[in-house]
Amino acid sequence: MKIGDLVLLRGSIWTSYGHEGEVGILLETKLMSNRNGYPDAEFSRVLLGDGESKLYKTEHLEAVQ
Repeated sequence: MKIGDLVLLRGSIWTSYGHEGEVGILLETKLMSNRNGYPDAEFSRVLLGDGESKLYKTEHLEAVQ
């Protein structure tokens, strides 16, 4: 995935994203380190259709073809 791609927010068994199943535009990705006892994880900022942008774990996103 690269900036500007359409992505689908898949989520996972353990997430409760309010926008799960929606498509948005990938705005940025960044590695978040030192998250108080959690391992490093890559997060992506996604712009959704309602104009809201939020960070989601990159592994919970899928590129739309």
